[in-house]
Amino acid sequence: MDHTEALAADFAADHDFIQWVKYPTSESNIYWKNFMMAHPEKEETIAEARQLVQLLSQEDADEEAYDRDMQLVWQKLAEARHSDTGLQPETGKVISLRSFWQERTWLSVAAIGLLLIMSGIVYWKLQPEQRIEYATQFGEKRTIQLPDNSVIVLNSNSVVTIPEKWPINEPRQVYLKGEAFFSVTHQANNQKFVVTTSAGTQIDVLGTEFNVYDWGHENRVVLASGKVSLQVVQGDKSSRLDMKPGEMVSVTTDAGITRKQVKPALYISWKEDKVYFDDYTLAEVATMLEQNYGYQVVFRDKTLQGQRITAFLDAKGLDDILSTIAETFEVEVSRQNDKIIINSLQ
Repeated sequence: MDHTEALAADFAADHDFIQWVKYPTSESNIYWKNFMMAHPEKEETIAEARQLVQLLSQEDADEEAYDRDMQLVWQKLAEARHSDTGLQPETGKVISLRSFWQERTWLSVAAIGLLLIMSGIVYWKLQPEQRIEYATQFGEKRTIQLPDNSVIVLNSNSVVTIPEKWPINEPRQVYLKGEAFFSVTHQANNQKFVVTTSAGTQIDVLGTEFNVYDWGHENRVVLASGKVSLQVVQGDKSSRLDMKPGEMVSVTTDAGITRKQVKPALYISWKEDKVYFDDYTLAEVATMLEQNYGYQVVFRDKTLQGQRITAFLDAKGLDDILSTIAETFEVEVSRQNDKIIINSLQ
């Protein structure tokens, strides 16, 4: 969305803007502060949009009272439309939104909300089942603060989907494709937090920190703290197992379910732009490069694919990883357009 051309209605229907108003983070605060500094003419528009979001996101337990308020606004609009005695019936009436804002009442905000609905905008408030999708590009990471104050750090080339509105008495559902680190807050009512991968693996938690990897033929969960319960689907069979801190459970189509003790910090080091290869084959390293950076890796010498590496890199970027591969295996590594070419020096 081009925010420089947006009206109040556009801002109020924008997912990122709604998230900032309802669940501000340091990153979103900085973005919108910088935006308003660069575009001071938009400050009033943004203020109007904030009021609209705040009104329409009210979660009043008394729905009847909310409906009565909306009826009152409708009546106010109707009265405004017919109050101008100089208006000819066949010409219609244009209601000034600015006059409502100048009244500085919640009714003015609600009035604009009704006008938006009347004009055909399908607003998120009217779609409680609608979901929000967050995605990252190759080489990009993103931190997302959820409505319950849980935090997701999304690795590159990954997608996480959450409901726009969190139910109170139902599990907090999150859907992941790619890799993400979760820091989940425990709720007073013991509300579960459920992460489901694209392969169907389900992670049930109450409050904990863990990393989920969901790529290709492998699902991998590393538990940093707390306790999680996994439901693993393989074909037409489903099994459940509990994890303890320091454990990693891997689910693959060929090896089935494996679990072992690991150092979780190594597996979540990608958040700080570090890279950990845990006895990886060079073919597995190639898969990581393709997933995280979007390059196709080509082996000129196929025998290199089975060679293994264990390394912890304080990498600054792709070039550092490629240099380490070249030095460790004594191979030639080059980039050609969207390909990484790995070849033996001999």
